Amino acid sequence: MKTLAIAIFTLLISFSHVAKAQQQRSNENANKTPEERATMHSKKLTEQLGLSADQEKSIYTYCLQHAQQQDADRAKFQGDREAMKNAHMQNRQNLDTNIEGILTSDQKTKYAQIKEEEKAKFQQNGAQRGHGR
Repeated sequence: MKTLAIAIFTLLISFSHVAKAQQQRSNENANKTPEERATMHSKKLTEQLGLSADQEKSIYTYCLQHAQQQDADRAKFQGDREAMKNAHMQNRQNLDTNIEGILTSDQKTKYAQIKEEEKAKFQQNGAQRGHGR
């Protein structure tokens, strides 16, 4: 009986640490300015796609617009999850269209692959949390 209580206690402690780590990770991006988020995203794409300096500047501009729009939508649709989801999807689609407009054909192929991998990862994480049905 004592062993069972210790095991349950250990399990509860483990779950609380995992939950806290996930919350910290999601708060990290929320606490960043649009400029910081745009820099982070454009640098990541530069590394992944091998962008030129001109491409990186253009993508930074689009990422900054995207981040600023996210903040505006978050304030505008506070509490309306469906409207926020729709606004986010539209904003993301605009970003993807703008980015694809300045990429070479090889970079577009790589970008599409990256987006598919991120989508699969997102769906997998959602399924693990019980949301991805």
